[in-house]
Amino acid sequence: MSDWSKPFKVAYRVMRVNRNTGLETGRLDWVISGGSIERNQDTNICESGSLTVEGATDLGTDRLRIWADCTWHDGSTASVPLGTFLPNIPKRSVNGKESSSQLDLYGLLQEVDDDMFESPITIGKGKKAVTAAADILKGCGLQVAAYNPGNYTLKDNWTFGLRSDKDKDKGSTKLDAVNDLLDLAGYSSARTDEYGRVILEKYVEPGKRQPKWTFQEGANATFLTTMTDERDLREVANVVKVTYYNTDKEYVSTAIDDDPASEFSTVSRGRRVAHAYEYSSIPDEVTTDEQGRKLASDKALELLRTEQSVIHRVTFTHVYAPLNLTDVVDLEYPTGSVSGRFAIRAQNITLEAGIPIECEARTFQRPSEPTTVKA
Repeated sequence: MSDWSKPFKVAYRVMRVNRNTGLETGRLDWVISGGSIERNQDTNICESGSLTVEGATDLGTDRLRIWADCTWHDGSTASVPLGTFLPNIPKRSVNGKESSSQLDLYGLLQEVDDDMFESPITIGKGKKAVTAAADILKGCGLQVAAYNPGNYTLKDNWTFGLRSDKDKDKGSTKLDAVNDLLDLAGYSSARTDEYGRVILEKYVEPGKRQPKWTFQEGANATFLTTMTDERDLREVANVVKVTYYNTDKEYVSTAIDDDPASEFSTVSRGRRVAHAYEYSSIPDEVTTDEQGRKLASDKALELLRTEQSVIHRVTFTHVYAPLNLTDVVDLEYPTGSVSGRFAIRAQNITLEAGIPIECEARTFQRPSEPTTVKA
């Protein structure tokens, strides 16, 4: 196993990949040094990047895969893939007979996001939603990594490719349809691994997963000590008021966090931070005042917990580690008073010595139960 805590040399290699077979067919030799790869969980396709190449380049229908070939002082070696992409050349810079081209790179999910259903398609009741999502991806020419389809089956027929006045974006692309189906089954949105295979996996809260990597302060630390630690508490509520009403009835409840042990409470902060929510309809199943009061109080408690789910975000730079989006890491940096278990949201990989990666990772800190509810 490679020891990424020790110094290593790296050379980058860009390979052409046949879209039909998935096999590498040759090396792109005229790549100019430098480039970058960005991964972002909050974008549809999750991956992008850029390279510069000498001269004019015709890649036909090929995809590209970027490798890092690493060598340690003891002679050991390792080659790691950094991503597989759909290339695009938007412009070329020319100076006499010399020229260079900008190569924009897009994650392979771009091909699914660019496609749509020419006519409505119906996925029948009883089919597993994850299997249906995988079928759409395979129909777009993508490989799907081995996955567990889970037990969720569609309760009704689902039709994609229809215009909807209520939600005009729903299912408007094939990637929208894939992610809609995955969401139904409680799965994370589709993303690709370094080989361009689509990952389909059930969502599990970061706090319930084991860390894949530990960044530990010390002599063998692999991260820079300069980092950003974000945790904005200014608008975190400690009072939430909920009102349900119609023309005949009104039910009001207020949840208050007044627990001295709570970081966000009225006691700890010395002030109230109040948010109010109103709902202009009462569910038909609420037929008594007792049920109405319980409806409002339960909702107030729910919303207060949501309001107090604070995002703790750290942004730091580390040398290469075999990590990708959604992976869970432990960060232990006692000198900077930064520690915790985080899930990776974004990575910016610079193609230079050490394979430096700027990593943004975050966790949601959940509150304890409020201590007072007034109905």
